[in-house]
Parts: sequence; C-alpha cells; structure tokens
Amino acid sequence: MFVFERKAEKEVINLLNKHISNSIDAINMLIEYIDDKSNKNNSINEIIKLEKKGDEIRTEIIVNLYEAFLPSMKRELHHSVEILNDVLDNIKHGVLLYDLMTFELDEFINEKCKLILNISLNMLKSLNTLVSVFENGGEFREHIRNIKLSEEEIDTIQHDIYKYMVNMEIKSFWMGKLLSDFVDRIAEISNCIENVSDEFQIIFISNW
Repeated sequence: MFVFERKAEKEVINLLNKHISNSIDAINMLIEYIDDKSNKNNSINEIIKLEKKGDEIRTEIIVNLYEAFLPSMKRELHHSVEILNDVLDNIKHGVLLYDLMTFELDEFINEKCKLILNISLNMLKSLNTLVSVFENGGEFREHIRNIKLSEEEIDTIQHDIYKYMVNMEIKSFWMGKLLSDFVDRIAEISNCIENVSDEFQIIFISNW
C-alpha cells in the first residue's frame, strides 16, 4: 500500500480513474453503435469528445507529476497515461472506420468484434482495480494475470477473424481494408491495456 498525502498525488489517482472510466464509456458507445447505426452522429461525436478529454486529462496528470510520487514511480505513471491515451485514440479510429462501412458487417465478424470489445471492458475494470490498489492496498498479481490472459484470448479471437476473412467474398479493396483496419484497431485496445498493466507492475515490484 502506498500512502498518498499530497494533493497532487491524490489528483493523479483521481485523473487516472477518470481516464479509464472515459475509455469504458467510449467502448460501450462503440458497441451500441455497432448494434445500431441510427444514432451515428451522437455516438461518433461523444467518442470524439471523450478522446479530446483524454488529451486534457493526460496534460493534467503530467503537470501534477512534477509535484507527486517518488522518482521511481514518475516514469511509469507518465508512460501509463500516454498509453491510456492510445486506448481512446484506437476507440475513436475504430468508430470512424466503422462509420465508413457502407456494407453490413458479417454476423460472425460482428459477434467476434463485440466479444473483443467486451473483453477489453473487463480488462479496463481490472485496470481500475489496480489503481485503487495503489491507494488502498490489496492483491495486484491476480488482476495483472487476468489482463494478460484476456489479451491472449483477444489475440486468438483476432486470428479466428482473419482465418474467416480469408474465405470471405471481398467485393472490393476498400471493403477488405476497412474490415481488417477495424479489427486491428479494436484488437489494439487490449494491447494498450496490457502495456499499462506492465507499467503498473513495475511500480508495484519496485516500490511495494
């Protein structure tokens, strides 16, 4: 358990929680948009707003880091928020790619993509728990293990989608490119989350 008494440290913890919560909200919006494109402008605009808010939170965290935490923790926390920004960036690009699709998403790919996003949601919830361990203490190894196992599961699902796509009838170059780029973007979310958990693990091991 770390003891955070300075205002800047508590602010960083709160901002990290907020950043992760925004990513959770953005993924839920993307799932809803995949299910129903009728409210496209609202979904896309809200996700773009959350991505911009992520940039603002990143700046606030970096400013507070000048006055917060041990030197051995600053680098990893700084790197963590940069990677969290990539989570929101991938979600934003994912929804923009999906918006460009003028064709119906194949049912198999649709379900597998939503499965990837739902697993990513659970990974973000585990990441939120890790942040609370910073402040309140508790077991961190199991949450990191869950994140790593989830990322491996998503890698397998992504490969299953590719195997399926190889045998699909792709009617145009752009259809194939949009599909593969969309799958890559949403799968990359889990890679980013795992990378953040790696940074957190370094902090735990170095300072516990």
